[in-house]
Amino acid sequence: MTDCAEDGCERPVAVELHVPWADNRLVCAAHARVAARADGVVADPIDDETFRC
Repeated sequence: MTDCAEDGCERPVAVELHVPWADNRLVCAAHARVAARADGVVADPIDDETFRC
């Protein structure tokens, strides 16, 4: 299982964020909810058994 890409967060990955001005990153649902509010950011839920609890 992979942890969220945000510093200090150990929650499991749930979403891939596609960020036009930076690299894509794998984050938890909580961080995705906040980051996806920015214009141009697309939150793509991960549907892969590798990332499930």
